[in-house]
Amino acid sequence: MVTTEEIEHTLGEVYRLAKATSVHIEQPDLARIRVGVEELSGAKLFHNQITTENGRLIVPARRPESAMIMYFQLGGKCTFNLNHQYKVPERHHCLCYLPVFQSDFIVGEHKSFHGLSIQFKPDEVAAQLLEEGMSDDDWLRLLGDSDQPFSTVRESRPISLNMQSTVHQLLNCPYKGKFGQTYKDALIRLMLVEQLIVFRQDRQAMAVVTDTKLSRRDIDTLQAVKTYLDQHYLDELSLEKIVKLFGLNTFKLKYGFRKLFDTSVMRYIDDQKMAYARRLLLDEKQEVWTVADQLGYNHYTNFSTAFKRRFGYSPAQLKEQAVVS
Repeated sequence: MVTTEEIEHTLGEVYRLAKATSVHIEQPDLARIRVGVEELSGAKLFHNQITTENGRLIVPARRPESAMIMYFQLGGKCTFNLNHQYKVPERHHCLCYLPVFQSDFIVGEHKSFHGLSIQFKPDEVAAQLLEEGMSDDDWLRLLGDSDQPFSTVRESRPISLNMQSTVHQLLNCPYKGKFGQTYKDALIRLMLVEQLIVFRQDRQAMAVVTDTKLSRRDIDTLQAVKTYLDQHYLDELSLEKIVKLFGLNTFKLKYGFRKLFDTSVMRYIDDQKMAYARRLLLDEKQEVWTVADQLGYNHYTNFSTAFKRRFGYSPAQLKEQAVVS
């Protein structure tokens, strides 16, 4: 029979050593646990699924070296003890930089918890992002002083549909070996960039509050516009329709959306469509012409051109690579 203390110690060692492993514990009346650790070239993945019964678990997570941590609360609830206790809501994500990683996570009695933690060395990933075109100012502005802890645990944000899809692809990668590892590394970079954008936008939004062209009500309305676009990007949308729906004038919609989200309204819609198209081609293995039709393109060549402009490769090339793999 396994005790609570033994479970906590076992999991604590898994997090401390951070070596590739898989742990499965099923103790009646106590807990059901599945924890997997995967080592990639640029990151380490910790996939946790825990259900407690008669008693709670307090698991120590200790690492002596600095780490950048992307965290995704995929289901259930968990409390983190980082000097103070914090709770990340279900289906929320946060981003942290810790010079020394010392934390506990607590799963209460009769609770379920499903979380994904991705840890990496910030210097290495920052260098990769700079090589891929993200400005040094973008990265440093978010992190601030790299000698100081940085955390968005208290300001966690909902996991977007795009991010949900990327997490699903990461946890259900169809490829093996070196190509699978490269594929996962690319997905993690996409997730990190989206997190950086989300939390940078939050900081920009705070600055925008002082913008005399936008009231607090305007900002709230623009946030609602973005949420609407996240859910209706496949609809026939125009600036005129959005203006009527949300009661903004055209200037405030165009100026405010770019100010808050660093892109235009129509470009944002196009980006959402292309991300959706990529999911259909990869996850559901639909034919290219079918996807083009769903997105409202009358000609395949127009869809292919837009897709290649967004991702750097055509839909046909993506399908060919998937078949080879």
